[in-house]
Amino acid sequence: MGSYYTNIHLLSANRELIERAWAGYWEGREDRSWCLISPQYNGWLSLFDWRCDQVDTDLLTDMASHLSRAADCVGLAFQVQDSALAEYWLFNQGVEVDHFTSNMDYFAAYAQPPATNAEEEGIFVGFGPDSTPGYPAHEDLTDGGNTDLLRSLTRARVSELELEAILRTPSAIADDILTALASAIGINDTWASIGYHYLVTEGDTVPGIDEFRRLPPNEPLNPARFPEHD
Repeated sequence: MGSYYTNIHLLSANRELIERAWAGYWEGREDRSWCLISPQYNGWLSLFDWRCDQVDTDLLTDMASHLSRAADCVGLAFQVQDSALAEYWLFNQGVEVDHFTSNMDYFAAYAQPPATNAEEEGIFVGFGPDSTPGYPAHEDLTDGGNTDLLRSLTRARVSELELEAILRTPSAIADDILTALASAIGINDTWASIGYHYLVTEGDTVPGIDEFRRLPPNEPLNPARFPEHD
C-alpha cells in the first residue's frame, strides 16, 4: 500500500490570520473539521486538515483557494494518492494559476487502452457497460507544472532546469516529487510529505511538532481517516 495524504502551504507570516480564515471556512459551510498549523518556516506556514486528508480533492483546492485569498498570499496544495500520483495546485490571492499532475494514466478515465486483446491478456475491463476500463499505465504522463511561476517562489535560487527535472523525471514513488519540489521552494520537506493522520498518530517523530497549533483549540484531535487501501 502506498501513501495517501494532503497538505496546504501558505507564503504568509500571519498564522493568526490563517487560523481565523480556516475557522471561518468551516463556519461558512456550517460544518466542522480539525487541523494542525505549523510555525513559519522560510516564510511558509503549513496546514494539515482532517477532512482534506480523506483525499477530498475538491475540498482541498477550495480550502487552499480560500486561505490564499483571505491572507492575500501565495498558496500551494499538495496531494499524493497511493504513492503513484502526485499533484499540486498553485494559488495567488485565491486564484488558481497552475496545476501539476505527475501521472495522467493514474486515473482510468485518462488511461489509453493498450494494443492488445484485453480478455486474452486478463486485463480488467470493468463491471458492465457503464464502467470505465482500467488499463495499466506504461509510462507516467505529466500535465501542467509552470516552472517560471515556481522559480519565482525560489527567488531564482533554483534553475528552471532543476525544477523541470523534479517534475518530469519518472519517479517510482510519487511522494518524492513533492518532497523535492518543497525543498527547492523552501517549504519544510518533512512537513510536505505527511498529512493530518500521520501527525495525529506519529506526530512525536516530526521535527517542530511542539510548535504546531491545533484547531479548534482545546479539543481532542480527531484520528479518524478514510479506510485503508490494500
